[in-house]
Amino acid sequence: MKILELLGYTARHFFINVFELVFFIVTVLRRGFSYIHKKENSTLIKQAIVKEVIFDGVDSLVSIVLILSVFIGFGITAQLIMLLQSFGTETEVINIVIHYIAFELSPFMTAIILICRNGSATAIMTGCMTVNKEIKSLELLGVDVLVLFAFPSLIGQAISQVSLSCYFSALSVTSGILFSAALGSSDDLKYFTIFIDSIAPMELFSFLIKNMLFGLMISANASFHGLHAKLSITEVPQRTQKAIMHSIFSIFAISALFII
Repeated sequence: MKILELLGYTARHFFINVFELVFFIVTVLRRGFSYIHKKENSTLIKQAIVKEVIFDGVDSLVSIVLILSVFIGFGITAQLIMLLQSFGTETEVINIVIHYIAFELSPFMTAIILICRNGSATAIMTGCMTVNKEIKSLELLGVDVLVLFAFPSLIGQAISQVSLSCYFSALSVTSGILFSAALGSSDDLKYFTIFIDSIAPMELFSFLIKNMLFGLMISANASFHGLHAKLSITEVPQRTQKAIMHSIFSIFAISALFII
């Protein structure tokens, strides 16, 4: 009975958390877009979104994504091409590379980078502000903290996830083809043409939607848990850990839904 009670409690707690997170995302987006639509001078929010994209996307580009995507190209893509071309046609090889490297592995790795680098930073920042009563002070002044903090984070991380994932996917495949040609045969350069011709529009659309959802969920978990750190400063690392774990679980769940 205890096992059944534990499973029931876990399932109930899970669905409550999912509902609260979805409601949080809808509320933030509704308030944010409503503010931009109603206010003629919404420069502050737009600047915050741009800064978020720079922090999440541009700052991560060279330092992490570039290096990691080249490593993926050398360690996985090139080895996969050289292995599979002995068993299948050129089109079959590149289709497997596109599906598993470009459309599955690259978005996942990009999401992990954003969770570790940006999601944790957002949770810590909002958590410390909440515990130190800074969020409460802004609310007393009539400031909508969801619009000021959560909305730019949601939009910025969604844009960053999509753009970085496209960059990661393209570089991991192209660098893999180059390494395959360098280590194997120069004939492998023909995969560049096949790669471009093999991308289906619907798969590309699904890829973009999935990455947008990744970015929204990562930012939403970070902001949601950071804003719910109420008691003391020691609750901030606990909320940050929850934000990271829930973000990882979210990207697994979204990936599973898109596979189905």
